[in-house]
Amino acid sequence: MPHRPTSSQNSLYHEHGDIPTVHTSSNATVSSAVIKDAEDAANDAMQDSEVSPHETDNKDGPQEVPIDEKTPLSMSITYGIINAVILLPVMMSFGNIIYRDAFFTPYLSKLIKLTVLSSFVHQMSFSTFSGLPFAIGQVQDAGLIFLSAMASSIIKKCKDQGCDDASILATVTIGLSVCTSILGAGLIIIGRLELAGYIEYLPMPVIGGYLAFIGFFCGQSGLSMMGNVEVDRIFDWWKFVEFDAFIHLLPGLVGGCGIYIAIGKIRHISVLPSCMVIILVVFYAVLFFADIPVVIARENKWLNDLQEQTPWYETWAFLDFRKVVWGALPSQIFALLSMTVVVALSSSLDVAAIGLELGHPLDYNHELKTVGFSNVISGLTGGYTGSYIFSQSIMFLRAGIKSRVAGYIVAVIELASVLLPFPIIAYIPKIFFGSLLVMIAVDLLHEWLWAVRLKVSRLDYIIALCTFALFLLVGVEFGILGGCVIHFIVMRCTQGKVENNECDALLQDTNGNNSINYDATHEQNYTGMMKDIS
Repeated sequence: MPHRPTSSQNSLYHEHGDIPTVHTSSNATVSSAVIKDAEDAANDAMQDSEVSPHETDNKDGPQEVPIDEKTPLSMSITYGIINAVILLPVMMSFGNIIYRDAFFTPYLSKLIKLTVLSSFVHQMSFSTFSGLPFAIGQVQDAGLIFLSAMASSIIKKCKDQGCDDASILATVTIGLSVCTSILGAGLIIIGRLELAGYIEYLPMPVIGGYLAFIGFFCGQSGLSMMGNVEVDRIFDWWKFVEFDAFIHLLPGLVGGCGIYIAIGKIRHISVLPSCMVIILVVFYAVLFFADIPVVIARENKWLNDLQEQTPWYETWAFLDFRKVVWGALPSQIFALLSMTVVVALSSSLDVAAIGLELGHPLDYNHELKTVGFSNVISGLTGGYTGSYIFSQSIMFLRAGIKSRVAGYIVAVIELASVLLPFPIIAYIPKIFFGSLLVMIAVDLLHEWLWAVRLKVSRLDYIIALCTFALFLLVGVEFGILGGCVIHFIVMRCTQGKVENNECDALLQDTNGNNSINYDATHEQNYTGMMKDIS
């Protein structure tokens, strides 16, 4: 494992004993705000639990969390159901993001089922192989942007070659699945060679810019879906203020902001599910009292088109190897490499954050191999990239759950939703998914474009803003590369000044004068950032 940089070298890490103090990536699928809902209920549950989540052997080096078979079965089932209720609509929303291109609209029902099925595979893998018995693993936000960009790119290349819809669908679904399996194999190799430490050198400001862009992308996708307009970049946002689009997206915009405020003000685990239920009830109540048939609401694009229901085993019908246009896939290599680095990094940060919560370091490389195996299996079953979901894993941990049963309950409920004999997405209004995506967008944008300014140096904040701007202008892959270049140049220009300041502080300490310890200040800042999530 390589030596991790100190705070004077890279603001992402600060050595705190054996435990790196980091800010987790917002793989928190339900966004960092959701964990605030769970905190009070989880703390109450911990008091009743026989096992404390911080109960460890206090040994040096990476450790695994012991499985507690004494965790009450009723508690595991209850928290498993709660987590599934929170995660299911999020996974469906993520499916809408991956297949946001207008081409996929007639086929969305099956494609959403593929996304949920992929989440089922990830959860089964994490609950079985992870060293963390409370782990939640799902299709996650870190890879969504890459998958969506790949899908759109493949469509364009296939259309340029005059391919029919069946060939395009086969190429996209199989192409994304192949990329997911390759990514998983790459993560396994990184874990086996113990190279996770090198991945963690990606600068924090670049990560911050990327997380802010995830928020922007989720918000843009949600508004585009609700407004029934195709918006791929910020220069297309004028489409949102067109009358018809604005009328359709306004309720979801208000709903998403309302959910965000409610989560911040009312710290209870039931807030998010309750808000989602309220949106459904209000939507159908308006239809009922206004005497508007569901058919008319569907014709006016408030609901997705009703597609012919097919048996669950035809979920994989689009994955036809005979129709794949293989020539459209090599151009996705750069995006695949970038996605591998980002998923590896975000997974490592999540593991570090969980280790910080536990009070002892975890084996980064083992957990990265777990993520890799899960992605290989997901890809082989027609699924998409996934990783740990920090917020929901911490929710289990704080509830004192150390049995794998809770994770299996989440997986079973996800599988049950795939087996339903009717297309559930056709009866859920677009504002339901749109509100959820807007809530995630507001949370990430506020956290990483505004609140973070108080927790990092001014230079780091400026670099994060520049990286975010690069993502908007040149895309994800070149945005990450450009952000790293900017960070490197700034650090090289300021390195001498930082070293001089540290020497001056050391001399002041020697003379008995008051001084500000550079490392301690950074430790306090980044520990504070962790507490915002936890």
